[in-house]
Amino acid sequence: MTLFKKHFKYLAVAAFAATQVPVYSQTQTEQERITRLKSDITFLASDALQGRVTGSPYEKMSADYISSSFEKANLKAGKNGWFQTFQIVKLRIAKQSTELSLWRDTFLIKKLELNVNYYPLSQSCNNDSALAEVLDCGYGLVLRDSSNRDDFAAAGDLKGKVALIRLGFPGDEDNPHAAMAAYADVNTKIREATAHGAAGIIFIPGSKAAEMPKTQLDRNAAPGKIPVFMLTMNNLPPRGLTVKLKSDIAAPTATGHNVIGYAGKFKKRKNTIIICAHHDHLGFNEYGGSRYTGPQAIHNGADDNASGVAAMLELARNVKKYGSKKNNYVFVAFSGEELGLIGSKNFVKNLPFPLQKINYVVNIDMLGRLDSQTKALVIYGTGTSPAWATSLANIKKELDTTKIKITESPSGLGPSDHASFYMEGIPVLHFFTGQHDDYHKPSDDESKINYSGMLSSLSVIEKMLIQNKAKKKIIFTKTKDVQPGRTGFKISLGVMPDYAFTGTGMRLDGVTEGKPAATAGLQRGDIITKVGSREINTIQDYMQALSTLNKGDKIEVGFLRSGDKKTTTIQL
Repeated sequence: MTLFKKHFKYLAVAAFAATQVPVYSQTQTEQERITRLKSDITFLASDALQGRVTGSPYEKMSADYISSSFEKANLKAGKNGWFQTFQIVKLRIAKQSTELSLWRDTFLIKKLELNVNYYPLSQSCNNDSALAEVLDCGYGLVLRDSSNRDDFAAAGDLKGKVALIRLGFPGDEDNPHAAMAAYADVNTKIREATAHGAAGIIFIPGSKAAEMPKTQLDRNAAPGKIPVFMLTMNNLPPRGLTVKLKSDIAAPTATGHNVIGYAGKFKKRKNTIIICAHHDHLGFNEYGGSRYTGPQAIHNGADDNASGVAAMLELARNVKKYGSKKNNYVFVAFSGEELGLIGSKNFVKNLPFPLQKINYVVNIDMLGRLDSQTKALVIYGTGTSPAWATSLANIKKELDTTKIKITESPSGLGPSDHASFYMEGIPVLHFFTGQHDDYHKPSDDESKINYSGMLSSLSVIEKMLIQNKAKKKIIFTKTKDVQPGRTGFKISLGVMPDYAFTGTGMRLDGVTEGKPAATAGLQRGDIITKVGSREINTIQDYMQALSTLNKGDKIEVGFLRSGDKKTTTIQL
């Protein structure tokens, strides 16, 4: 099939599906609601949408479907239409015009080979150059302690020159966790060299314990102001020569699409409730994030997060049930969530109305796999306002616990779009039915959605909206936050916590093949109770333990398997 015919086929499917959003009435049976949920998820998680990766034509097809659904639900577009667009960097790659060369006066002595003799680091500028004398700055250490060590000051005046810096620190082979390690990472050395006036930086190998920086440029890295290169040879440039550093990095972009629908009278009503879900997913894993290790395949993301979008669309169709003369409702399908909450951050930064009008936010991410045994619906953000305790107490009184049970997590942070609003001081609630082994794998398909469980979960969200529809401005409270998921930790065991688990310890909902935990024999269902000398009673305990570990550490992990106490040693 030609590429044109293939794309025509996908566009035809999208156009047909966009016209097939079911007509509904205010009198609805459960089966009618399930039919609508299934229709939305089936389309969004179909192969025709190729995994909805941000910035792709298929993500735009998803956005078009959602905007059509909003229109059928009688929502209104904003003055700029249904879409709020933003740019993402698709990749950063050094162009052949990138250069590291040696010069004597105006004569070229030697031009080194890109990606053989040297390569630019992610922290390098996108497009700038330096032609200057090289100053050997040793290990490039500036210690903020009683020693007052400053390798740059000791080397001489660095202003306008190129700093030559060794990786690592003295003695790291014998004592990798020495106090000096806190000042020896590449980012710190770059920051200190720049502060001392360096026009460019060349790193060279240091001790055997020092880890070489990645050759692949980080797509998300914010480019610096000066060229920063890694010289793969441990040879110093001969004295009397100058070096030319030219950092020419290509950074092509793509357009992501948030979809926004409005219900209410914004000129008259003071308070706005935001109901949101992200519609992007991993595509073919173009930008990483997959837990799958097999041949290239589409990641359809039925639960993550076609299920959340379908739930949001169903809420939009029934917005009059929880409407109020005091509230506007804004429904937003974010893109770029899988790339680091890019769409929701862009939305908050470029709000089409004042931030003060937002009363609270309801975020729905992965609502389609309610566990048939635990029946646990996890609600994050329950500590972000005192209003939530009262509402949840009322809801639990009439909850059918044979169908669904509520697990509360007070933190306003977490790896989903509600965190973008919480950071702005807005009360949030995030609804989530838990991790599963298909998370971020091609096997996250529509056939595995638990529709009756999804309907029960949706019912809880509706009750929460109804409980709070007539309230005035809801008070925000900051919570004690530990953010699972996307962290800045130096290491990862390669496990997925079971966020719905309420017992002592941290139950594993998944273990990634090839990662340290799997290599050490940990399995899904194991409950971690100890990491090193630290007792693990909660996920927060585990995250705090993880933050103290470094690559190369060997730790003993205690865990329960089917009630039996076990231990294993994990090499990080």
